[in-house]
This record gives sequence, structure tokens and C-alpha cells, in this order.
Amino acid sequence: MATKLSLPLLFLMIFSQALSQENHFEVKTNVVVGNNTEFWKAAGSDHLFYHSLKPAGRNLLKRMGKTNSHHYLRSHHTFNQDTKNGVIRGQNVYSEDPEGNPIYDFSNLNKVFRAYVENGIKPIVEYDYLPEALTRDKGEVSKGNDEGMTMINTGPNDWEKWSGLMKATTQNFIDEFGIDEVRTWYFEVWNEPDGWPEKEWEVFYKMYDIFVDAVTSVDSKLKVGGPACYHEYFLKPFLSHVVNGTNYVTGKKGSQIDFISYHIYGLSGKWLNNEPHIQPQVQRFSQSVLWLKRLLKDYPSLKDTEFHINEWGLSSNYYRTVAQYPDLEYRNSISSPLFLFKLVDALYQIEDNYNFPTSLLLYWGFSWEADEDEFFKGKRELLTAGNTPKPIQTGFEMLAQLQPKRLRVLKSKKSSRLGMIATGSEEKKVLLLYNYEESDKEQVSGNDIINIQLSGLENKFNYKVESIVLDKKSNNTYQSWITMGSPKNSKSIDLATLKKAATLDVSQHFELETNASGEVNFEINLKRRSAQILVIQPKN
Repeated sequence: MATKLSLPLLFLMIFSQALSQENHFEVKTNVVVGNNTEFWKAAGSDHLFYHSLKPAGRNLLKRMGKTNSHHYLRSHHTFNQDTKNGVIRGQNVYSEDPEGNPIYDFSNLNKVFRAYVENGIKPIVEYDYLPEALTRDKGEVSKGNDEGMTMINTGPNDWEKWSGLMKATTQNFIDEFGIDEVRTWYFEVWNEPDGWPEKEWEVFYKMYDIFVDAVTSVDSKLKVGGPACYHEYFLKPFLSHVVNGTNYVTGKKGSQIDFISYHIYGLSGKWLNNEPHIQPQVQRFSQSVLWLKRLLKDYPSLKDTEFHINEWGLSSNYYRTVAQYPDLEYRNSISSPLFLFKLVDALYQIEDNYNFPTSLLLYWGFSWEADEDEFFKGKRELLTAGNTPKPIQTGFEMLAQLQPKRLRVLKSKKSSRLGMIATGSEEKKVLLLYNYEESDKEQVSGNDIINIQLSGLENKFNYKVESIVLDKKSNNTYQSWITMGSPKNSKSIDLATLKKAATLDVSQHFELETNASGEVNFEINLKRRSAQILVIQPKN
């Protein structure tokens, strides 16, 4: 006899099915769409040379190595030393004796890079800025981003000595770290040269050509590139010089460039808390990358050149805090890792749909808050007081769980809120599922039922699943700190609660069984403004 259903129950079942159909992902686990290049495993800081040898910086380097969250680090001020907000930035590698002969001291520079390499991290070496002994008396300060940059932008007072400095530094790295190691590094000259006066751009092109000659004359297989700018109006003439211009060293056409580097932020720090309100959007990054792809069509010889976004963040201006700019709470909260997940997903989609891969995505932040023992000041850092990872660092550690191959994902509905990155290896499948809209409030409520279909698995086989959740309550050091009463520093509190929130605790275990076709369906109740890692392995 047929079972009769009441109208409310029937409606509930239909409504549930509609939800499942609306928010549906199919993962074809046997279809590989590309490699998981882990292009996002990079970070940097204006103060990295200062912070990386302090206790908090060393702690973060070890954590990066242990969790495999970062592969590259980048910093300014390799050749000069100045003070900003009481922090010494940079090295003091070059001076001259009374007769004007060069004196090199690479001891501290080597010590910093040794700390990187010991933790499995590669330097991105910037040959900037000019040491005092090689700086002209007059130069114009940077005016490109109106955010407080005070570097003098000009060529050296002695081109031969400056070339000699770069050659000596490069040879020092090879002597210290070995040629095979240094060939895995990247080398740049200067940072954000679009801050130079336009009349001085040709001087920068000369600096680039001499830089390339200096580095590659030591070893022709070292990787050189640039220009680490943030304006297309600067990038285009620079690329025109690199491709078609007369080389200042060789007199021939063009100059070597192994990677093109560019900077993108969600918004300028100068626009914070002013009308109109500007919300950082992943779309901003996607549009910029696609415009750059279009620009590069004018230079066919650069088709296979690596593309680096070697500074990014939701907002620029590293020293601004939530005390003056409350909107910067997203630098503290899980908005930052959720933005990161959505950005990585978008860049992979651009790679797959437009054949334009991002080779490196470098977050600008390190350990300043931890060095100052200040909790969640809203700076761009990865670490806060008590050597506590901020949620953005937790996001990097979640991404590090992804496997080497990217798998085909079919999505039933175009939704800017929901996304998935699916990866696999011989041992496991790992899915990263996020539910995030940039306009979400920090305390957004609600959830979505996500139906997931896996195909291409073993027929009639049992799998175990571990779920790692990132939301208001789980793996969230910022929210844990608020619950503790928002202490100002770590001196008088028990850090155990924060340490636990930073360990990527497994939130749930469950099992799946495939059908005779190697398929299985299941549902995930995903809170808005949250993410989950699903680790799927054969059951023993």
C-alpha cells in the first residue's frame, strides 16, 4: 500500500530537493584539469629584513616551513637602510673607503636568507634601493601612490659601481647557498617604479638593463624580471622597452625578462572611511588580470612569460589600524582568508578559461603585530601578539591541504557566494568549499545547503571524510580573542585558547559509500561567511 505524505512534509521534501538542485557541485574525481601550482604560497613585507630575525619572525618562518604554507618571501630595502615608524628597514651592504673603493658586507643579508632557506622558503631578491654612497644628491621622492612613500627615485651616481654591487651580491648568494638553490630564486630591480617622474622612466629602463646584465653575467640561468609596478600606464612602455627597445648594455634589441610582476590591492588605504564607501572585491582582481592579459597580446614574444602578482591585499597602507579605520577589521577577521579562497578560485578559473595562469600571488604582511606584542591591530600581518596566527595565516594553512592535481568541478548555478576548489592525489581527494560574499557583514547569519556529487571513485567502496571548518566558532583566532575580552597583549593571559584555535581542528567525521558506478551524493550545511576543507580517503 502506498504511503501518504502530509502536505507540510511533502512541501519540505520538495523545498529540500530544490535547495540541493540549486546549490549543486559535481566533482569528477577522475578528470584532471590542471596542476595545483600552489601559486599563492608567498608573502612579503617592507620590514621583512628587520622582522625575520626577531623571535616572532623566526617563529613564523618555522611555522611556514612546518605547515608548508609559504614557498617565497619578498622584501624591499636590500641595498639601503632607513627608518620608518621607528623600525629599521633594510640592510647596510655597501660603503666605500676613503679612496672611494667599494666595501661589501653581506653578513646580515645572508643570515636573513639562511633563515628562509632552512625553512624551505625561497627569496625573491629586490636589488633596491640605492645605498647612501651611490645616491645622487638630488632626486625626486615617489609620488605614485600618495600613501607615504618617501624613497628617492633616481639612478645611481656611479653606474659601474652599482653594477659591481649587484654582481658581487649575486656571486655572494651562489657562494653562500649554492648555484642549484639560487637558480630557484627570483631577482628584481626596484619596487613600484611607477612612482618615478615620467621624465626619469628612461633612467629606470637603463637600470633594468644593467641589472639584467649584472645578474645573468654571474649565471645565465638566474631568473630576472619586473617591474613590480601597479599602473598599466607604466607597464606598457616598460614592456615596449624590454621587447623592442635598444638595450642600454648590449645596444641590441630587447632585454631578458623571465617574469612580469604587478601589484593589485582591493583598495587604496587613502580611500578608507571616506565616501563613497569602497568594498574590496575579488572582481577587482579578476578585471585587472584580464586587462593585463589583453595588454600582453601586444607582445607575442612574452606569451609564456611567468605572471606574478607580487603584492596583494584587501587594502594597501600597511601601518593603518582599526583604531583610526574600523573598516580594517577585515584584516583581523575571517574575511581575509575567505577573500583569499575566492581569489585563488577566480585566478584558477582565469587560467582554465582564458589560458592565462598566475605563477605567483604574494600577500603583503608578516609579523609586525607579534613583534610589538599587539593583538589584532588591523595591520596586514600574518601573525599577531603571542605568536598567534591571524585568520589569514590560517587560510594559507588550509590551502596547503590541497593536493597536487586540480579536478573538474561542475556547478549547477552561477553564484558569486559559493565556490569550490577540488584537488586530488593517489591517496586522497581534498575539496575546499567556501560561502562568502564580499558585502557580507562581519556577523552575517544564515546558511546554504550544498549538494555535492562525487563521480569517478571506486565502485561500491567506503570512504572516510574529515571536515575542517572555518567560521565564527571554528579555527578562528580573532573570534576567540574577542571571546577572551580582547586583551591588548599576551603578557598576562593564557594563550592556550588561541593556540587551539590556530591548529586546524577537525570539526566532523563521517563516511560515504559509492554506488555501482563509483558515485556518491551528500549534503553539506555551509554557513554564510564560512569555508570547509573536506578530506576524503579510502576507509581502512
